[in-house]
Amino acid sequence: MQPFIVLLVLFSALLHATWNAFLHTSEDRVWQFGMMSFPYIVCSAIALLFVPAPARGSWPYIGASAVFQFGYCVALAKAYKAGDFGQIYPIARGLSPLLVFAGAFIFAGEHLRPLALAGVALVSAGIVSLAFRKRRFATASVPAALVTGAFISAYTIVDGMGVRVAGSGFAYIAWVYLLFNVPFAAFALYRYGGPRRLFSSDARRSLQGMAGGAIAMVAYGIVVIAFRYLPIAMVSALRELSSIFAVLIGWIFMSEKLTARRIAACALVTAGAVLIRI
Repeated sequence: MQPFIVLLVLFSALLHATWNAFLHTSEDRVWQFGMMSFPYIVCSAIALLFVPAPARGSWPYIGASAVFQFGYCVALAKAYKAGDFGQIYPIARGLSPLLVFAGAFIFAGEHLRPLALAGVALVSAGIVSLAFRKRRFATASVPAALVTGAFISAYTIVDGMGVRVAGSGFAYIAWVYLLFNVPFAAFALYRYGGPRRLFSSDARRSLQGMAGGAIAMVAYGIVVIAFRYLPIAMVSALRELSSIFAVLIGWIFMSEKLTARRIAACALVTAGAVLIRI
């Protein structure tokens, strides 16, 4: 069973990179997020019919997570507008475990593990390398990627604390997904002239847009299932391989340059993130 679950987690990492690629290549990222929000809203609303209400003490965490996830989406859209997919994605994903590790050390008093410290060094070196283009700092794209990584870290820490007091992890997730996707859906409906114009003007394009949201949910659902069969650290480490998939997707489908420097930097970020997670 374990080899199959490992393959599923790797498939989840590929799916995560894939929906991000959908967003990067979209001509209208506001529209893309709006379309992606509808599968989230429908599935979350259905799930809430069958799960108990989360504990009262978890609502501040639910609200904070929804705000941070909304901010993450906005920052990600801006980052993809300014930089290559194979540059932005590894920086944002790599910065997250680094900041979570730092937050756990500062605020939770977790011990400094030698492997984690080595991971911090590798992630830092990889991010610095990705941040420069021909010896010049990529000022147009890197700051937005770093902000994106900070938002990922923020909602990761909040969710880690909130789900412990919610009583029902599925209820917690469903409410977070519902709350942060409603603004995207509402804005898309307002901006594009209501549901009829939004969905029927180009049905094929609308289905492709919503497919991004479905792919993202499947990717996360696989991870939730994998937590039942594999150690959490192993699942988290395997998910970091999504950065490798992102670089390959950028090279194959977006004609981005696959330089030795970018490959090495991405490998450093991925290896470092794995060491921090385990």
